[in-house]
Amino acid sequence: MSIPFIQHSREPLRDVVATPDALATCISALAAGEGPIAFDAERAHGHRYWPKAYLFQIRRHGAGTWLVDPVPFEVDGVARLEALGDSCGNALWLVHAASQDLPCMRDAGIRPGRLFDTELAARLLNEPSAGLAALLESKLGVRLEKAHSADNWATRPLPESWLEYAALDVDYLLELHEILRDELAAIGRLEWAEEEFAFTLAQFLQPTTPRKDPWRRLNGLPSLKTPRQLAVARALWEERDAIARDRDRPPGRILPDPAIVELAARVTNDGPLPGQADMARVRGFQHRTSQRYRPNWLQALASVESMTPRQYPPKRAPSNGLPHPRNWDRHHPEAAELWWKVKPAVDDLGCDLAMQPSLVAPPSVIQQVVFDHAEEDDFAAALRRHGAREWQIDFLSPLLDEVAGRS
Repeated sequence: MSIPFIQHSREPLRDVVATPDALATCISALAAGEGPIAFDAERAHGHRYWPKAYLFQIRRHGAGTWLVDPVPFEVDGVARLEALGDSCGNALWLVHAASQDLPCMRDAGIRPGRLFDTELAARLLNEPSAGLAALLESKLGVRLEKAHSADNWATRPLPESWLEYAALDVDYLLELHEILRDELAAIGRLEWAEEEFAFTLAQFLQPTTPRKDPWRRLNGLPSLKTPRQLAVARALWEERDAIARDRDRPPGRILPDPAIVELAARVTNDGPLPGQADMARVRGFQHRTSQRYRPNWLQALASVESMTPRQYPPKRAPSNGLPHPRNWDRHHPEAAELWWKVKPAVDDLGCDLAMQPSLVAPPSVIQQVVFDHAEEDDFAAALRRHGAREWQIDFLSPLLDEVAGRS
């Protein structure tokens, strides 16, 4: 017999915190509570341009569950909720899949001092599924229905059923933490987890670095063959992005990726650039929203018309990073030879630990260390310098020494 879905939180919902007085009451309650703090955030993926949060859910023993609307506390579009985090001192924050929520916590001024990521804990335990719903069902016999995860959380007022759903995301997180913590301790992996949590916290509380050439993420871009076609795709992407940012709407709802790529593919090296007639033959440009911004698309195309070929983007994106190991054979044969020995050894290590190999050996770290191995005398020092945690170094350093014939 299947477990029935739980529809309501274990305590009556409070009114959403949306005023300074309500926030002060919430802060006082959390400060008076005890133990870890369960936290979650709801964003508006697919509905808004900016990835900010539209609801925070917080629970603590002795304080209960609080739902906080960040929007009324925004200054210049950014929520100012530093006091919410400061009130809890050095308490442990429990977050599921923390890498998703920490950026919006950081932006709102909430900076946990300590973290326990229940999703990452489950991965270290090699759970069949690390999703919150699956863990709550397997560990606590609690079945939640993920009914509103894709809804537009920028909606105001938020429906009561959505608020119930949001509260349930933290309702059992305190108990889940205790179970996962004890299971990690029982198999000697709690210290590993604490290192991972500290790394995640430090990594995602830092300001993000803007992605270079973000337009190159256009779906279908590899089908474009010439720099002039790429120049058209770039110009249309940049114009679309400016509109999306200004309207706070998903770029794909302004103009779909396939429409940009299809129009750019019609560009020849010496012929005229596309005009209104060409747009009319591309399905994506026929949508009402796309047609509304027709002058913008024509302006973007005109900017390409005024370019010289030197101003066109190159076919391949400039890269200062590490080439993929599959491309090492020609110019870095020694690194390639070592890599094809290290990779199966890492896979075997993951199997021995009953863990995903990428968790014990982060690909960016292990690849960089192997690539630089000829210049490194100490694999442990190299691993540490590139961000490996101490528990990973304990496994990877002797593995690399053995495979490289240094032991």
